[in-house]
Amino acid sequence: MAQSFDAYYESKEKDLLMDICDSIGIASIAGEPDAEGNPFGKPVTECLEHVLDCGRRFGFQTKDVDHYVGEITVGEGAHLIGILCHADVVDAGSGWKTDPFCAVVKDGRLYGRGAIDDKGPMMCCLYAMHYIKQNDLLPENTRIRMIVGTDEEENWVSIDKYLEKNPEIPEISIVPDASFPVIFCEKGLVNLTMTVPIHSGSDKTGGGLVLKIADLCGGERPNVVAASACCRITCADPAYHAEALSEELLRLSKNLGAPVRLRQEESGALVIEVKGRAAHAMTPEKGCNAISYLMKLLHLLTCEGRYTFIQQSMIDFYNRWIGTEYHGESMKLSWCDDDSGALTVNIGQLEMEGANFSMVMNIRYPVTRSFDEVRDVIDALCEENAASVHFGVCMDPISFDRNSGIVRTLMDVYRSHTGDTESQPIALGGATYARAIPGAIAFGPVFPDQEELAHEANECYSVAGYRRITEMYAEALQRLSAMIGD
Repeated sequence: MAQSFDAYYESKEKDLLMDICDSIGIASIAGEPDAEGNPFGKPVTECLEHVLDCGRRFGFQTKDVDHYVGEITVGEGAHLIGILCHADVVDAGSGWKTDPFCAVVKDGRLYGRGAIDDKGPMMCCLYAMHYIKQNDLLPENTRIRMIVGTDEEENWVSIDKYLEKNPEIPEISIVPDASFPVIFCEKGLVNLTMTVPIHSGSDKTGGGLVLKIADLCGGERPNVVAASACCRITCADPAYHAEALSEELLRLSKNLGAPVRLRQEESGALVIEVKGRAAHAMTPEKGCNAISYLMKLLHLLTCEGRYTFIQQSMIDFYNRWIGTEYHGESMKLSWCDDDSGALTVNIGQLEMEGANFSMVMNIRYPVTRSFDEVRDVIDALCEENAASVHFGVCMDPISFDRNSGIVRTLMDVYRSHTGDTESQPIALGGATYARAIPGAIAFGPVFPDQEELAHEANECYSVAGYRRITEMYAEALQRLSAMIGD
């Protein structure tokens, strides 16, 4: 007789939470390859091995594909169901109340980088596989295989290397790295670096003091809303007074929309630090982009004619084409469709170097648009401003019919466990491994009434939520197995 899920989970909850905590304790931020054969650094490999060890402990078949990807398989037979996960995480960023790489359970929540994205859900799926195995709930002709990548937060080299070896592709896969009830489409994604020349404006304009931006930088990565940005201002004019400039900046910053901190150096240079709020680039409206607000502050400073900058062209360019927008209106990218919603733009990094400044930009565009259309707009903008562009990782949009078997099955699972009959299949601006192979679809772990904390400070997930999704993934895997076995 099959063991009830309640009884199973009660016996395994401590082990599951410990496995999640142990994986969070490994700071598996994808980096450069090392001399020991770790393609993304030793911590990432250590985390991959930890996940594989958990699979071995359950008696599953495991395989380490050159430290790029791990496979954990249960069952025998011709049909294959997939679970696509990743062992890497984004860096911690600032603003944490706990150590991001030392998991803490507090007030019914487990805190740590990866609690949501993707270590917590990955372990829940592994335990769902174990529950199915323990209770002989997998059809004889079906296998379940967890595929664990190692640089999902970066350039997807790991999954590309894996696919080069022509592995067996699952007929259907779930990706526990998004939201419930189910993601039926994902927007197209473009990462690019735009380099723009700075036209020197060293002469005084309208009698104002000429300031120089000696240093400027902001943001940490393209797929995170910049949480901080700073610049260092100097002036060679004898009439310059750092105190007067500070007073003006403080006045302007009162209604800026982001906190500003000023620091005067002994040399008279003034350092401006803007504090933003991190968020996933797929929902930039949930964050506060410190880069954009720094550039807005510099623009406001020059509006009244008392100050101008040697690098005024950089400030003017940013505020004309970017500003504090996140739908690309000024760049003529404000596209939208009924299924996937509005295009979003995130300036994830900005840096000034010599006679140029560069912006790392992340664009998520609707499924009814194409990369070629985005590229045409960007190319025209670059041509108009003598700028250059380098396109990085770009991904086409994907979508499922809302009435397809996989969408209907996963919706049924969601509704049976939540009682929520109002929520509908949703579109996502994020990029999950659902794009990596055919037949893959994102399913959870964030519920409609939950705050999305992936990539943010104090990332956490409820302990009760882990129980809930483990049961949901166990049922989903059984239902999908039955579906492809028919």
